Amino acid sequence: MTSPDGGGSIHCAGAANKPLMRRTIPLMLGILLTLVSIYYLVRISLANVRDAGGLSALLDFDPLLLIASMIVLQIHFVSAAWSWKRACAVSGGRISTRSAYSIQFISLLGKYIPGKVWAAVGKVGLSRHAGVSIQSAGRALVLETLFIVICSLIMALPLTPTISNRLGMDPVLFTAALGLLIVTLLLTAHPGTHRRFTRLIRKVAGRDLSCVDPGFSNILKLIPVYLTVYLLQGMAFHLLALSFGVHLDFLPGIALFPTSVGVGFLMLLAPAGIGVSEVALLWLMRLIVPTSEQGALPLLALASRLWLTVSEIIAFATAVFLRGGWRAVREAMSSVRERGGEAGERPDSAGVSADCDSLDEDMR
Repeated sequence: MTSPDGGGSIHCAGAANKPLMRRTIPLMLGILLTLVSIYYLVRISLANVRDAGGLSALLDFDPLLLIASMIVLQIHFVSAAWSWKRACAVSGGRISTRSAYSIQFISLLGKYIPGKVWAAVGKVGLSRHAGVSIQSAGRALVLETLFIVICSLIMALPLTPTISNRLGMDPVLFTAALGLLIVTLLLTAHPGTHRRFTRLIRKVAGRDLSCVDPGFSNILKLIPVYLTVYLLQGMAFHLLALSFGVHLDFLPGIALFPTSVGVGFLMLLAPAGIGVSEVALLWLMRLIVPTSEQGALPLLALASRLWLTVSEIIAFATAVFLRGGWRAVREAMSSVRERGGEAGERPDSAGVSADCDSLDEDMR
């Protein structure tokens, strides 16, 4: 059967199926990777419980420490919202901590979709709905992604001697290479590099993200902000490990979870890094925990995902409340979809000018 102009409908259908295949294959690979990782952790957890003669013989569980870890994790979530507020400020946007929290944790649902883009789309869209221009939100997202990777690498520094020994590398050279990578990534945030990046985006996407230069020193001020976020996350996991009777040295202990989360963040196929982060966490814990005390580690790695997810659900419910209820959230998401569907939209110069004019005040 052919189309009215004589063209073959089979060819058109094949062309239409190509984008579907490009979406489906990464989705299936991500789900497969997650399932294989979780299966591996469950299998060795059950084997360790069986070898120990039961769960009670394997764990020395303390519920008070578990509650304390979840409280610290909620403080970590508040600091994550604060980091988004600061990233927007550096990029020329103005947003309240309350709005930043709701944006951070309503958009969080998108990270459970393979590809790592849906949380970003939601965050930019909701920020735009809150009054931040798409230019400022887009630049803030670039900075956030950059500093997530940088600060994950910084948090990994206490683990470098052990990791390098396991990999058969010289510890000094390994640490120097990691330091060089961190410095190189920092230099990509330099205004000169950033201008070249925004020009590339303008050519590819037709979006003008240019604005006044916030200054490299102001961008570098985000380092302590994101380090605070990850230090709190590491301290929360340290308390979780203690609640399972796993005793870790302080500095390596607080480095474990942020490092494994960074690995999951970089694994684009796995939704929210599920499975990948936990396997990385187990591998890292085995580097610093004596062999005789490693029986509970697979269970701890699995529990860390449940612990994180339950805490994120609590944060999501809080964000919905701060947003004014589920109806307000649905209206905001509908607005995001409508704005996202505007074809050929160009940024208005007045909005860009207003963002640029407010940048100096936001930097204070």
